[in-house]
Amino acid sequence: MQAKTLLQRVRDFSGRELLVLGDPVVDRYILGSTHRISREAPVLIVREDESEARLGGAANTAANLAALGAKVSLLGLVGDDPDRVELERSTKSLGIRLEALAPDGFRTIVKTRILAGALHTRRQQMLRIDRGPREPFDPKAVADEHQARAEVLLHSAEALIISDYSEGYVMTPLYRRVAEVALRLGKPVIVDSRSSIHEYPGVTAVTPNEPEIRTALGSVGPWSAETALASADQLRQRLGCGSVLLTRGREGMAIVDASGRFLLAAHGPAEAVDVTGAGDTVVAAFTLALSAGASTAEAAVIANCAASVTVQQTGAATVSPAVLLETLATFDESALREVPR
Repeated sequence: MQAKTLLQRVRDFSGRELLVLGDPVVDRYILGSTHRISREAPVLIVREDESEARLGGAANTAANLAALGAKVSLLGLVGDDPDRVELERSTKSLGIRLEALAPDGFRTIVKTRILAGALHTRRQQMLRIDRGPREPFDPKAVADEHQARAEVLLHSAEALIISDYSEGYVMTPLYRRVAEVALRLGKPVIVDSRSSIHEYPGVTAVTPNEPEIRTALGSVGPWSAETALASADQLRQRLGCGSVLLTRGREGMAIVDASGRFLLAAHGPAEAVDVTGAGDTVVAAFTLALSAGASTAEAAVIANCAASVTVQQTGAATVSPAVLLETLATFDESALREVPR
């Protein structure tokens, strides 16, 4: 695998059109400092210093694509509430086309994280508060309109990413319907699903992490590199998909497709600062690389290097083409190893 080929793939990201279908989230961060224990209860008092809102869930996947130079459309559900305004403002600032449906009674999904620490120490996440639909949402209420909009967007998109966060309502049947439309149109479909990966047969690729693939396969017991490869192989056969990119945290990745099986060591520092949104970075960079003509293994290397940048930042983060090019320039080809079947 030649470094110049990888670098050219990244340069070819610019202007590629992709559609993200999934669960947009507003990630709120309250950053503060701790000074003492409350008199009211045995809990720390956090003095708020600052707060910010970022794009999360499928919106973070879209943000990663946009940061890498792609033209992105994001289709999902939001509420008729102030948090929808936050999503619209943030996506617009990044050049993301937000196609949001707002069913009656639906609430925009918000995840609020409280991070705090003592003076001169790194802030740590202390608590997360999630807000979203109070009841499971029936996608039939918007299924026809959702699919109609997706079909229009798919005609100009080069690929479809399904970012299924399973956020409190059953959207999998609708996502599957849109995936089938995309495949009929000859568009690659890459799926990142938190709990329903087994319900996406025949797609181009899936990008589970170890807990997700264990759930999909009902796997228990010790885990090793060979177990990871065997599980990825098993999932690929079960789904009938083109490839499986299995993320393994500090152990790197396992990649399986028709051409072979590969183990890829993690790039960069061994310890991550924050893995929030790392899967979004992986699926975004992986899909863009495939769209730019990369092989599965090449796309995995690019995704691995992209994620190595974002996990060194706090919260959901993105990586620019310039930084990704610099990171790829330090990639050691021996990190990628083919393992015979």
